[in-house]
Amino acid sequence: MATLTIILLFSMGFALGDDTIQPKTPCERARDAAINGPIGAYIPTCDAAGQYTPKQCSGSTGYCWCVTSTGQKIPGTETPPGTAPIKCPCRYTLIHYMFDLYSWF
Repeated sequence: MATLTIILLFSMGFALGDDTIQPKTPCERARDAAINGPIGAYIPTCDAAGQYTPKQCSGSTGYCWCVTSTGQKIPGTETPPGTAPIKCPCRYTLIHYMFDLYSWF
């Protein structure tokens, strides 16, 4: 019960939150740089919390691969286009659940 109360209070803080601009995460900065970069460049995919999604894909080449929480490619996970979809390990953390809860409001 106490855990639920803490989660609800924390989520209310998000809902009521202030209008300050949060600094961009490394994934968001890399994504912005790629969007403004050369045509066909790989553009990182970030989740709602601004973190790298476990599975990254290149829109221009069709290759997909798994990454660490810092966006580093995990060796041996790259798959070419037309092959079975890769299943990357889930890295859902409490902050991700909080962002999901916040999105309901």
